[in-house]
Order: sequence, then structure tokens, then C-alpha cells
Amino acid sequence: MLDNVCFALVDLETTGGQASHDQIMEIAVRLVGEGVNDHWESLLDPMCGVPRFIQGLTGITPAMLKGKPTFTDVQNTLWALLDDAVLVAHNARFDAGFLRANFARQGRQYSPRVLCTLKLARTLYPEWPKHGLEAICEQIGFHSEVHHRAMADVDAMKAFFDYARLDKGEAVFNFELGLQLGFPVLPPLMTQSDIDLIPCQPGIYRLLSEIGELLYMDGATSLQEAVLAHFSSCAGDSKATKLARRVGRVEWQLLAGELSVGLRLNPLLRQHVPQMQRRAKTLGKPCSVRFVATTGAVTRLRLRSGLPAKVDLASESFAIFRDRQQAKKCIEEQLRLCDLCMHALNIVSERDQCTCSACEAGDVGTEHSEDAVVKLNSRLLAAFTEYLYIPWPFQEPIVIREDNGNGFVEWHLVNHWCYYGSYYWDSVQEAFCELDKAESGVGDWIGVLAARLKCEQGIDFDYQHYRLFHRNMSRLTCIPLSEMTTIK
Repeated sequence: MLDNVCFALVDLETTGGQASHDQIMEIAVRLVGEGVNDHWESLLDPMCGVPRFIQGLTGITPAMLKGKPTFTDVQNTLWALLDDAVLVAHNARFDAGFLRANFARQGRQYSPRVLCTLKLARTLYPEWPKHGLEAICEQIGFHSEVHHRAMADVDAMKAFFDYARLDKGEAVFNFELGLQLGFPVLPPLMTQSDIDLIPCQPGIYRLLSEIGELLYMDGATSLQEAVLAHFSSCAGDSKATKLARRVGRVEWQLLAGELSVGLRLNPLLRQHVPQMQRRAKTLGKPCSVRFVATTGAVTRLRLRSGLPAKVDLASESFAIFRDRQQAKKCIEEQLRLCDLCMHALNIVSERDQCTCSACEAGDVGTEHSEDAVVKLNSRLLAAFTEYLYIPWPFQEPIVIREDNGNGFVEWHLVNHWCYYGSYYWDSVQEAFCELDKAESGVGDWIGVLAARLKCEQGIDFDYQHYRLFHRNMSRLTCIPLSEMTTIK
């Protein structure tokens, strides 16, 4: 079982089912854990009558309880047994509720970690027709002369514990216990040694089933940390739990850093379909929003698919978005935040309703003074600053150098925000080789001139690549292609 954890297997017999007014009339506790094996039981005087139904169910009569200690009398003994132990019970909510209520009457707050053997049985053995304690005893071949007495039921729980641990194996058993208790867990088919082998470096990882099915794929700046994060959030019947139950091994590919991960991950997700991951969205054309300015008039917004022709020579400012849907959503949000008028910008349709302060005041269509126009145009551009297209800042193609800090370097070939591949650079040969092929030793080497010709090939603008380069270029080394022959 889980190392250094003490389990207190507990069963209560009570005068009824309501902890607020019914009383405990028998308690049994068995401690189980590394080097721990203790037990205690006692009948208690409930200081009230015992319904005939309860007498018939448990065999406990008022005469048996006469002169027995009360809960107040045994509270110190019981607290010493339960303190710092995990409470284990069948339908544990019932037992935990009674203990919590009775300790509260003594001025003590009882808030243990709780493990329910009813939930555990349903999880480990969903094929069993019933999961009551008597039905479980029948399934595992545990025979008891007595039922519905505290220590007899505790012994039945202990028998189920031992059976499940041997039948399912220590790894599966501990995994399900850890899930219920909120402890960090590892997939049953993996060990800590498997996790220790995963490097704390950037790359792409794949979570595979025992037979090699691709379950999940993602990228991270620390592979080990990202993989462990999947299992630290397991709880109940969540997606993370279902994934952890199936993971048999982890594969990974080391990369140079965040930029390399971003460039490679999305194509892989579109090429492969992980079974337990949402399919990567197919991207449409990016959408640009032009700011059409007329002297003395309010700037108008114009949406169009794709980028303007000769984008880097365009004299007008424009914003760029992943697609038309994102553009419209952003426009609506920015107009609302900056209190800009849809009518003034000429972007309102019949079904739209402008909520700017001017329209709310009934001033729609009001002529703006020259000073007001200047201020309105300034606010409009400021609202979209984050999304404004940045012209290509170089006179030629560049190579972006990315280093993972452990000697692994990638060179990303880029021109006008378009991505032409990631390479290994050999300063002796003064040539590039595609990284994947260089690692296998079968790649073709291309010189700087061939790389320049490659960059003259027209490829479609990729919005995600643009955002990746724009976000990462300031922290990475960007070298004009013509200067690569000076790199040693």
C-alpha cells in the first residue's frame, strides 16, 4: 500500500441513519499500514432507545448496551487511534458524518482524508453485480458468521483490501487509492524510474497505451514537468484519470526550445489523431482588418480574408487575426471596452445594436468636430495596437538560432514571416541539413545560396507561425542569411 500512510478501517453501528440526532452504539477500528497492526472495539451506551428494526438488523439489544461507556467516555481513546490516519469505511460518507458530528459535540474538529471501499469496489470490479459488503464477501470467498456488527464488518473490509491488492497488483491498487485520497499518482503501468528518464528539457511528448496507441501529444519547455502535470490533476472520473489509467509508456523528441515546439506541434497534431485529445482545428485563411482613413473623417474598418497584396509595402495600418470569427469577436470586444461607436465606424449591421455611450444617449449619427475625430481615430488605433501587423523588419531571409542550454541547437529559416524549416548548421561545410534527416544521417546538405533560393519559393502566410516568430524573435538571435558564412 501507499508508503508511510496509516489506514484506520472503521465501522459504526448506530440507532438510525441521521448523524444530527441518531447515536453511535458500537465502534470498531483496525489500523493497517507499514509496521502498524492494532485494533479496538467497544459497545457504547447511546443514551436513547434502539429501534426494533435496528435490533433485528444488528442483534444489539438495549440490555447489551446498559452500563457501557458513552462516546464522551471513549473519545480520547478513539481520537488517538484516528488522528493522522486515513479513515476507511464502506459507504464512508455515513461513518465520517457520524464521527464528525460526535467529535464536534466534544469540541473537536474531525476532518480526515476518507477512503470509501464501496467506491473502490465499484471502480476495481465494475463487472460485479452488487458491491455491498456481504456481496463483496461472497465474491472474494470471505466467510463470516456475523454481519452488521462493527468488528465483523471491519474484518470484511480488511479482507477486501488484501484481496484487491493481490488480485489487481500493487500498482493498480495504489493508483486507485491515490485517486480517492487526492495524492499525486503515477499510471499503474509506469514506475518512478520511467518518469525519471524523461528529461527536463524542451520537446514534444507522446503518451502511449500499453500496445502503442497514441493517446495524447503535446509540447513543453520541460518534458518531465508536463508529463507529471497530467497525473497530478487526476480526480474521480475526470479525463485526466481516464488518461492515466491507459498510459503505458511515454515517448519524446528533444527540441531546442519554445519556438521549435510551436513550429512542429500543430502539424503533428493535424497528421496524427490522439485518441484522448481534441482534434486540432483546421485553420482557414487569416483575416486582416484595414483602417481606412479619410482626412477629417472617422477611420472606417474593412475586413478581408488573407493579407493585402504586397503586404510589406502597404501604406495603411492593418490588424491581423487567426480568422474572420476571431476578428469580429475582437472588434466587438474592443469597441465595448473603449466605448467606440459601431455606427461611426460603419460596421453595424441590421441585427447589431451599438451600446456605446453616444448611442445610449440617443446621439447616433451626430457630426463629430475635427478635434473629436482625431481623438476617436487615436482611440481606435490604440485599441488594436496588440493586433497590428508588424512589417518584416529585415532586408533578406534570416536564420533564428535556438539553443536548449544543453548543447542542442536548431536554426530556423524564415523569410517575410514564412517558415522554411529547421536545420542543423555545419560551420565547416558552411551548409544546412534538415534537422530530422541530420539526426538519421541521411540528409542532403544545402549551402547558403540554396537556402536563399528555397526562401524565394512562395508559400502561404501562416498566422500561427507569424505569432510564434513575433513572440520569440526578441529573445532569440536572428542572423541575416548572408552572414551565416561568418558563423563558426
